[in-house]
Amino acid sequence: MQNENSEDPSFLTSKNKTGISRFFTSPVALIRLSAILFVGVTIGHTSGYPWTSAQNLQESQLVGSMKSIDYVFAGERSSYWNLYFGWGLWVAALMLSLAIILWLLSYIARLAPQRVGAIIGIISAMSLVGAYFSFRFFYIPPFLILSFIFIILLTAALQLLKKNHLF
Repeated sequence: MQNENSEDPSFLTSKNKTGISRFFTSPVALIRLSAILFVGVTIGHTSGYPWTSAQNLQESQLVGSMKSIDYVFAGERSSYWNLYFGWGLWVAALMLSLAIILWLLSYIARLAPQRVGAIIGIISAMSLVGAYFSFRFFYIPPFLILSFIFIILLTAALQLLKKNHLF
């Protein structure tokens, strides 16, 4: 039986198993896979730039209105386009940051598996919320990828949070 303070964190890499079963029983590998998938989601998001369609006159007019209508919020003058465009960039930066954080957490998992498991559980839940929002408001591809990330991170979190780390 191993715990967070154990000198031998071999359970995190599942060296005693081979091939694909070793990969899916390694929380470190699962966390890294989710980091790579978040990079993919980020690339998908930014590839949609400028996050509008101009296929017909009505859509072009809407984008034109967003760029030309100013408003004042919190004492600052801006346009709806600035809000929309800036938010799109901010979301891309957040997703890339999350991918980097996940990759770094995979290293820390060896030192403090239960603590990292709790963090990974929170990120897993956030991925489920993102999947729901993608399904409800956006598109199927991010819904599918975020759902897969949710499952991967939930699996990793449960493995890290186990009291008996024998796998």
